[in-house]
Amino acid sequence: MKRQHLTHPFTILLAVSTALVLLSSPVCSEELAKEQVARLAVGVADIGTVDPHFAVKIGEAPIYRSVYEALLRHPPGVIDIENIQPALAERWEVAQDKVTWTFHLRKGVQWHEDYGEFTAEDVKFSIERVLDPQVGSPFLKSLAAVESVKVVDPHTVQIKTKDPLPDLPALLVDYQAGYVVCKKAIEKLGKDINFHPVGTGPFKYESYKPQESFTMVANQTYWHGKPILEKLIISFIPDDSTRELALRNGEMDAVNIPAKQEWIDRLKKAGYDVNLTSPANTFSLFFNLTQKPLDDIRVRQALCHAISREDLINYLGKNVAKPEYSPLPSGYVGHTDDEVQYPHDPKKAKSLLSEAGYPNGFNLSMNISNSDIYLPPMQVIQEQWKKVGVDLKLNVVDHPTYHKLIRQNANPVIIYGAYRYPLTGNVYLTQFYHSDSIIGKKTAVINFSHYGEVLPGVDQYIDEARFELDVEKQKALWVKAQKQIMDDVVSFPLFTRLYAMAKAKYLDLGFEQKSQSVYDFRETSRILKH
Repeated sequence: MKRQHLTHPFTILLAVSTALVLLSSPVCSEELAKEQVARLAVGVADIGTVDPHFAVKIGEAPIYRSVYEALLRHPPGVIDIENIQPALAERWEVAQDKVTWTFHLRKGVQWHEDYGEFTAEDVKFSIERVLDPQVGSPFLKSLAAVESVKVVDPHTVQIKTKDPLPDLPALLVDYQAGYVVCKKAIEKLGKDINFHPVGTGPFKYESYKPQESFTMVANQTYWHGKPILEKLIISFIPDDSTRELALRNGEMDAVNIPAKQEWIDRLKKAGYDVNLTSPANTFSLFFNLTQKPLDDIRVRQALCHAISREDLINYLGKNVAKPEYSPLPSGYVGHTDDEVQYPHDPKKAKSLLSEAGYPNGFNLSMNISNSDIYLPPMQVIQEQWKKVGVDLKLNVVDHPTYHKLIRQNANPVIIYGAYRYPLTGNVYLTQFYHSDSIIGKKTAVINFSHYGEVLPGVDQYIDEARFELDVEKQKALWVKAQKQIMDDVVSFPLFTRLYAMAKAKYLDLGFEQKSQSVYDFRETSRILKH
């Protein structure tokens, strides 16, 4: 079979003294500290599992990401689909049939705890494990397009998909379903694998203390080079203020923190590094085209022009959120801001409302979650709309009820925050804008607007891009979809709310943490003398 080579592009404020608040971390040299032990505190009371095919909690991520690896990986510290790197696979290619992928594995990679060499059998076992309904991995759908996995030889594996799947390399990285597990270890340990991970990564299991901590030690024979850190300890501290105090008094070297401006400002002032990361949840307004007066494009345009993203960002915090202008968020492959953006213009909003037959505005009522990430921004928008004559009543309900109601066509306007992997137009545009995803259908996802039913929509672009292996052609199709969506005023992108974390300056990760909701540690991470 002829193959084409593929290098895939793709406050509670602390009651602390003034002296403590002003305390700065000492200046660090490049000289290593005598003790190479890193301590990270995460905001959970405990973990449920560190099996990468099941782990979904924030406190579990720094553990399984340090122990397990995948065929491919993102560059250290950043989720970048267009710059996927080799990991347990040295190279890969797709055949001319566009459905047969061959991965050439790295030789000599050893599993932790003397479980032997990593081989193609482990890859086959891992993928089939995720796909097995009896196993029950929450990531099964991620690999649902895989038809078969064939071991060609110990260091070559062939994966066949049901249809062309351009996203396959992005699904086989160090994220969710992409992790490779040790067949022999799982067969021997059984359920113990939940808290006794066996991987190929830079750190390996030492101990787990429920509701306290998880400790890993350096993998001295790591294929990518011996780690500098000798030990990595993940502590479970659910209270935000307690984690901050632990960082300040030196008990912890790094912590995740609330994404709030006062926290960011306070810790920066105290001399700590604060990392604000994305991709994260992007919030947008979705207009229900089946409900009046939202069926009138002029009304939708007016509501958009009445919103000031700048005011929203200032309210949330200048470092906490960044504005979004496109239906496909920034950071996703195929994203463009080259479309109609409906800048803040209250005068134009009033004119459009008058043109649509509402010179004095109108009343509108919507259900809204009591969540502190949903209600506050909607209250800001409520005040902005009031200035152009739109009196919005907010019916506050609990968060689960909100999610139930918006799927029952109860709202004329929906505010929704989402992050979808892989970071391409495929999943994101499909779930929000494809006609198959319209709420109420058997195939429903989260197309709240009934786009593709009330209006023609962009199914053609999304469907064509789904099977297109030429990334530039894919991008062009997703750009067309974004422009059409904004022309039709189906939704109004608002902002992405970033993740926040803080660390002592003497903790050098060896890379810049630009993505993820908690710090990563690699073989390059180190503690500097301080």
